[in-house]
Amino acid sequence: MIHRIAVHIRKEILLLLRDRAGLALLYLMPAALVSIMAIIQDAPFKDFSDKQISLLVRDLDKGPVGQGLLKGLETAGSFRITTVPPAELEDDGAFEERIRKGEHQVGITIPVGSSERLEEGATLVLGELFAGLEEAPAIPTISDSVSVHLLVDPAVKHAFRALVRGTVQRVLAGLSSERLLMDLRSKMEDMTGAEMPPLKAPGPFIGIAQDMATAEISGSKVAFDSTQHNVPAWTVFAMFFTVVLLAGNMVGERRSGCMIRLLTMPGGTGERIAGRMIAYLLVGITQTALLLLVGVFLLPLFGLSALVLPGAIGLVHLAVAVVVIGTASTAYGVLVGSLSSTQQRSAVLGATTVVIFSAIGGIWVPLYIMPGPMRSLGSWSPLNWSMEAFNTVLLRNGDLLELMPALLPLLAFAAACVCVAIVMERLASSR
Repeated sequence: MIHRIAVHIRKEILLLLRDRAGLALLYLMPAALVSIMAIIQDAPFKDFSDKQISLLVRDLDKGPVGQGLLKGLETAGSFRITTVPPAELEDDGAFEERIRKGEHQVGITIPVGSSERLEEGATLVLGELFAGLEEAPAIPTISDSVSVHLLVDPAVKHAFRALVRGTVQRVLAGLSSERLLMDLRSKMEDMTGAEMPPLKAPGPFIGIAQDMATAEISGSKVAFDSTQHNVPAWTVFAMFFTVVLLAGNMVGERRSGCMIRLLTMPGGTGERIAGRMIAYLLVGITQTALLLLVGVFLLPLFGLSALVLPGAIGLVHLAVAVVVIGTASTAYGVLVGSLSSTQQRSAVLGATTVVIFSAIGGIWVPLYIMPGPMRSLGSWSPLNWSMEAFNTVLLRNGDLLELMPALLPLLAFAAACVCVAIVMERLASSR
């Protein structure tokens, strides 16, 4: 039996070697896909501090608020700031047009009277605070509300709008605190007759500590960047996309009459399927090795971070995961091949279902950012189980026991596919 399976493996490998276009589909396409997708998706995986959103600032106040807001936005480091020249400050139409055309993502107008409003607000707070300590202090009347106006390009995503708005609010809150402390110092000096040191707004009294939920809490390995997501994700996609070639070859054998000659040979349907699966499992393993090398050596040439591989024990766990994922992908390939009567149908069925499985399974975007119903549906995708297996090894330092929740469903999926494929192949050969 082993000899007969080896013959089937050799037959499949020879077919692959003669199909140069198929080999390009299996190896060059995934390598290009990993590189392109990692570069394209690099920006969404970066921190907002790397975005450099373009701001157009119009300072009509020309006072401490305008100066302080500009300084705070520059300190934030998240923006490219352009100030409107003095000659164009009053031209509302030109200002709005520059934002509407997309020359800048956000326009910020600091209105006239902002500094006076800040001073009045601080005076009002202090007046209420010291109302019981002084003789009928005069509490000023606050002028009409003054607001810093944000004008946003409609094409800008909500997350970036929230980033700009939050930064502006933080800077304005800091300016208010500083003004209040400065007036408080002056008030205390007037009351005590003694000079006081300058008061400064402190940072948060309670800090934030952040660790990663893994054995390694520092270093590049735990940075879930574009490389760490895209290399495993598109490796899984490439392994499952072999369904197009595998199923097409199965249909081609039946349509060309080769299956009739194979049926005259010793051995059963299970041996033929085992030979096909082992041959394409070797393809999946070599695909994975190639794409891991792309992540380690090629992607850094494009300015992306290199893929960080685990140690020796982790590589063993990774090899186990790759074998199981490859088994599941090839089993799905023989299932599609057994269900298809033409090569066109096998290509459409295989490609379409793999794309759907990848879309809902977290290959294109991480599953955790999807809506609740889609997360529930995606958790049943074999590509999601495969992605979880890679993440367990590459990011979470998981062992074999932690791999089981991802590997066992894949093995069950593979067994179900093989059983159905055997039944369908026997039915087809009996006709």
